[in-house]
Amino acid sequence: MSTCSWNEPASYELYAIQSAPNTKSAGGAKADRDALRAAAGALRASRRTVELNVAVLSGRRQSTPMRADPSIMHVGSDDFWERVSGVPDFRARLLRATTLLSELLRGRAQSEVDRIHAEAEAAFGDERGNLDLVKLAYPPPAGRKRRS
Repeated sequence: MSTCSWNEPASYELYAIQSAPNTKSAGGAKADRDALRAAAGALRASRRTVELNVAVLSGRRQSTPMRADPSIMHVGSDDFWERVSGVPDFRARLLRATTLLSELLRGRAQSEVDRIHAEAEAAFGDERGNLDLVKLAYPPPAGRKRRS
């Protein structure tokens, strides 16, 4: 009979995550700190070492202890993404990829807008290209789809 053994990490890292440095009110930041402390308490009761962190996904330059509670680290954006991904410049790569994808989607979105506009003109337009209000008020019945 074999026994299952897994190695416990030397310490656990708990995170409260913010999208930007200024997205929390004082009450929201306090609620994050309280939630981190409560979760850490449960782990520490099991004799585990716990690091408390508030991570900022974008806009924080460096990691520093939190002023309101120095036992909690405010993790800088680049530091957080490196910790999570293991890639030193992951956030920069992510931003580049996001920018490229947004350009591709913008082009696709425009072609969809053009297609929908053409369909609307065909369904609801008059001979001069204006919207026919009678056709708009009483649209043609939708075609039925056959079950396969």
